[in-house]
Amino acid sequence: MEDLLRQAHETYLPAWFAPRAPAPFLDYGLTRSISEASGVPEPSLRLLLTILAGYPISILYRLVFLNRTSTIIGESARNTFFLVTGLLMSYYFNSYDIVHPLTTCLGTWFICRVIGAVAPRNRSLASSLSFVFNFGYLLTSYKYTATEEYDICYTMQQCVQCLRMIGYGMDFMDGQPRSSKKATATPVTVEAIEEKKKAPAEPVAQAPSPAAVVVREKTPISFGRDIALSELPSLAETIGYVFFPFAFLVGPQFSFSLYKKFISMELFNVPVPGSTESSSTANGIPQGSLRYATRCFSLGIFYLALGQVLGSFFPTLALLDKTFLDRSYAERIFLVWWTGKTVLNKYLGIWTIGEGPCVLSGITFNGYDDQGRPEWDGLRNVNPLNYEFATSLGQIIASFNMNTNYWAKLYVFKRLRFLGNKNLSALGVLLFLAVWHGTHPGYFICFGLEFMDMETERRWSARLGRPINAFIAKQQGVTQVLLKALWGTSTWLLTTSALFFAAIPFDLLRLDRSVAALRTIHFLGAYVMLALLGTDIVLSVIMPKKRSKTTKTE
Repeated sequence: MEDLLRQAHETYLPAWFAPRAPAPFLDYGLTRSISEASGVPEPSLRLLLTILAGYPISILYRLVFLNRTSTIIGESARNTFFLVTGLLMSYYFNSYDIVHPLTTCLGTWFICRVIGAVAPRNRSLASSLSFVFNFGYLLTSYKYTATEEYDICYTMQQCVQCLRMIGYGMDFMDGQPRSSKKATATPVTVEAIEEKKKAPAEPVAQAPSPAAVVVREKTPISFGRDIALSELPSLAETIGYVFFPFAFLVGPQFSFSLYKKFISMELFNVPVPGSTESSSTANGIPQGSLRYATRCFSLGIFYLALGQVLGSFFPTLALLDKTFLDRSYAERIFLVWWTGKTVLNKYLGIWTIGEGPCVLSGITFNGYDDQGRPEWDGLRNVNPLNYEFATSLGQIIASFNMNTNYWAKLYVFKRLRFLGNKNLSALGVLLFLAVWHGTHPGYFICFGLEFMDMETERRWSARLGRPINAFIAKQQGVTQVLLKALWGTSTWLLTTSALFFAAIPFDLLRLDRSVAALRTIHFLGAYVMLALLGTDIVLSVIMPKKRSKTTKTE
């Protein structure tokens, strides 16, 4: 048995999980030429080209499936389009390694299919097996592909798909029909009839006027309230959903329920406020998507170009250079702050560019605003304005990698309620996300610092932030403006410093590199947070908060 396990570890598993050589007929020569001319690594360039390919494909989809005759095209044809184009794009990026996302996609569907047939009242078993299968497959892939650098290979798609398939399995579990119970008949008595006569008459419900049409509630459409799967989707629909060409590589995350509404065109059946009809153009969808997609593309290119230019002047590895210690301490602090910001800029750029094809396809439609204007931000993964001017880590979480955060809240945080403690649930989420990103120590340092920063912010926001905000609100005129600006600048600087400080190990990955980089500023961020956290704990013991007495009313 030991020989078999050793042979599997040394021969079979590496042969399966190790990245394969590209197919001979996939010519990456053009990519290599552009890479050599621009200085952008070839894998990064191939990633960018795959995402950019979503723009012409989404335009082709609009021309073929969103025209005057689109009403005769069914959801099966739309799904087939996304299935074929998604597989082709994945094959271009992964070559023969497309076998891995196909394996986990088909494996998850068959798990749900078999368990649903054999034990239809025990879908939780299918969800558990799906979680173990997808997460275990991802971690095994990391083991046999990881290097000391940031790897751009099939594990990038596998990472995104892992969450998608785990959520798919949990939605299938949540859609399990509840056992029907026989209603107990209540005997009708004379007293009951008399009580019913004395009761005030219920108001008759009236049909809402056109002006009273409710605007769609602006909850994240990626994971709405109706995501449970009462029936297992077909295999073709599952593959189309998993390999959706505009989101399979870098996201955004969204539920199968949204994909189903999208291909059936049900997503667009939303009345305009003040009207009983939906507003659409000749292609059958509301206006404004082209303008919003252009904005996504332009903003994404700006962020990527900014990151490339600034990163070329001072890359993260420059923090490890011996000459870096020759700079003044204040200069080193600023450069660590600036480098952390540069690290995160590339994520803002790639997510924003990737949002454009989703918008062009129409899947990001988010209803109408109060003025009846269509909104197309339903799947945005980052809110640049809120992110750049955030004054708390809570605002950062709400504006950065948004759909993954929604996913983690729904499928991890809320499923950890049995722990009975929100802090433990939050710690569980961060630990899950750290492992999900990979096995490099830098990820665990990053998310460990994030947990400490969030806990410190929570405590001091209650102790100091609320009184200061209340004091500023009582001021008037120029005094209030100056105090608000001073407080806002201070909290912005503290928030960004905590965020960018933690981003350094996230990019350097290795433990020795991460520690060496943070040592250049004497671990300032960690020590400040530990000091604040310790001070609050001591103050909580010395001056415990008085709990207000509450009385129950019936």
